[in-house]
Amino acid sequence: MAAVGVALMQLQTPAQAPSGPLTIDQAVAIAQQNAFAVRIQASNVEKSRQRVEETKGNMGPKVGLSATYTRFDQSQTAALGGGGSIVVSPLDQKVGGLAFSLPIDISGNLARTVQAADQSYRAAQQTLRATLNDTRLSARQAYFNVLRASALVGVQQQAVRDAQERLDQGRKLLAGEQVARVDVTRLEAQVAQAETDLITAQNSLQIAKYAFNQTLARPIETPVELVDITALPPLTANVDELVRTGQIERPEVQALVRTLRALGYTVRATEATLNPSLTLGVNYQRQIDAAGFSARPESTNAVLALSIPVFDSGVTRARVRQARQDEQQAKINLEQTELFISQDVRNAVQNLASAQARLRSAISQRQLAEEVFRLARVRQEAAEGTYVEVIDAETSLTQARNAEVGARYDYLVAYSQLQRAVGSDTLAASTASPTTAPQTTASTAGGAR
Repeated sequence: MAAVGVALMQLQTPAQAPSGPLTIDQAVAIAQQNAFAVRIQASNVEKSRQRVEETKGNMGPKVGLSATYTRFDQSQTAALGGGGSIVVSPLDQKVGGLAFSLPIDISGNLARTVQAADQSYRAAQQTLRATLNDTRLSARQAYFNVLRASALVGVQQQAVRDAQERLDQGRKLLAGEQVARVDVTRLEAQVAQAETDLITAQNSLQIAKYAFNQTLARPIETPVELVDITALPPLTANVDELVRTGQIERPEVQALVRTLRALGYTVRATEATLNPSLTLGVNYQRQIDAAGFSARPESTNAVLALSIPVFDSGVTRARVRQARQDEQQAKINLEQTELFISQDVRNAVQNLASAQARLRSAISQRQLAEEVFRLARVRQEAAEGTYVEVIDAETSLTQARNAEVGARYDYLVAYSQLQRAVGSDTLAASTASPTTAPQTTASTAGGAR
């Protein structure tokens, strides 16, 4: 509930972008404040709160003022002996009134209505928490996509430098007639391909930045500079504990629990529709410029009205059954949501474990590709190998570096999906047996520009 209150207060002030590169926490905070879905749901929360105030107001006193002016076609008079006359009904009448009414909740139905509205309001708050949870995942994924694209640009820039270095060396050897022209042609083709791949990677980076700004609901052209993630979070192994935490922490469950309570009050209120109701009313009227026979300048009366419904042809019984079906559907939805969360958490843990295995394999493949490339260069420089072997080894190394970058950010995305599935950013506090995540080298972890 505290997170909801903080989010509502933050939404009342415009987001201030911090100076310098954005950390992932700063990006998440901006997304939670700016995201359109969050702002719409925050509006729904306020709307629900006003419904609570409305139902409370229905239990309070009400005061009304009225004024009536009536003009007749003619006045009526009565003749008296001796030539005199009196006005029986004047030409016009001016009446002012003051009415006071107070419902007396003898059946408790108005209180049930307030309780139902309050639980609906709390359910809306939990729905806002669910929206914030989804927004955090979207912001993290967009953040990682930018970092991934930036790292891939770094890999392609290194590939261009390596290919250009091979081409420069080949041209020197060609000038000394130590290599054939066809070898230099192959090197030129490799440079051209590397430059094309670099352009593609740079284009993907720009598109990722646009998508990141869209997720943060800020102008698409806003410059994007991010802080890379240097340490990978550990893989959590206690799946059952995570499932239990998710079924407690996920706001979707809390929202359905609150909805069930609201529907329970609604059922009882509907059942009590045929209960007696009591209303106290006080009316005061004043006739301005009173004239006429036996006219009263002012009058006051009090009314205590008791209403006892006797028979409504089964309307209330049908409404009660409808309300009970709404309650039953909410129970089914709650059971379904708890089962879905169990699957969601287990899927996320499985995906994270798979991402960890792929990352470890990618690191090994990149290390092997570096060694193969080194040996190919040594053999070529010793005139025991060919440029074709070097080009093939260099291409394999670039592919291995790209695969490691992809696996690294796949791991981070999978971890953020687990955070969303559990409904908590602090997974370590909810688990007991984490294992160490694989670490990547700095050469493949380029920061976003």
